[in-house]
Amino acid sequence: MIYPAEEFYLEEILDIESMVFSHPWTRNQLKNELKSGPNSENWIYMEDQQIVGYLLGWKILDEFHLNNIAVHSNFQRKHIGSSLIQHVVGRLVNQDIHRIYLEVSSENIPARELYDSMDFQQNGVRRDYYAKGDHAILYHLDLIENG
Repeated sequence: MIYPAEEFYLEEILDIESMVFSHPWTRNQLKNELKSGPNSENWIYMEDQQIVGYLLGWKILDEFHLNNIAVHSNFQRKHIGSSLIQHVVGRLVNQDIHRIYLEVSSENIPARELYDSMDFQQNGVRRDYYAKGDHAILYHLDLIENG
């Protein structure tokens, strides 16, 4: 089930963040995201009363930037990431948001396959964007055509 992400869930989100990313967001970064307010779309995916995934993002005018999405290692490849994205897409279409933007490490093949399967389009590269020199692949999803 998908529920709003709140600061109450910070520890569980931080645990997943640390588990799945080699350079995880800090406690303060995640805490600030969870307190962002009405221009945020922050969601958790719960299974058996445990957070197994989350999505954090901002609405800016008619755009949405997906800032962070992660799924617990034991629950990956079970459509949790796509469920979170579909949930947010459904909400954004009803809020006159026209496009979703994100960036992902060129080395994160599972995430790139997920975005490709959901009709996100690659629209650029940021060289040496991540700490270990990985490039960021820029993606967007046009909600007018795909929402």
